[in-house]
Amino acid sequence: MLIIHSVSGRNPVSIEMAIVAKEKGVKIIGLTNLKYSKAVSSRHPSGKNLYEFCDIVLDNHGDVGDGCVSLEGLEQKVGPTSTVIGAAILNSIIAATAQNLIKKGMKNPPVFYSANIDGGEELNQKLYEKYKDSIHYKFK
Repeated sequence: MLIIHSVSGRNPVSIEMAIVAKEKGVKIIGLTNLKYSKAVSSRHPSGKNLYEFCDIVLDNHGDVGDGCVSLEGLEQKVGPTSTVIGAAILNSIIAATAQNLIKKGMKNPPVFYSANIDGGEELNQKLYEKYKDSIHYKFK
């Protein structure tokens, strides 16, 4: 499974990631803004936007252009919502996944600790060592 986040869903990199992953049998979850994506043309040679390649689409329901605050004297809206909404959606998925793993009997699902708590870095290093073949991140 691969989660790809693209607010407009029109740019080639995210679309190409979805295409290549699908060719490899990976399920795609797209985090996007459907209203925005349907209002703009694709920049990918296929002419399709990200949501058209996804098995599951998570819609952030933001405004077209992403800004949500209109200011007098400024044509473009400011205050994009996609970052905070996207983070909330992804963190909700992590919490629900951990909860489901516990319900299925897994004790202490592997979740990284904050490095800002005492012992956090050491606990994360232990998790990394246990799961390093699945983690593509380098610790110091």
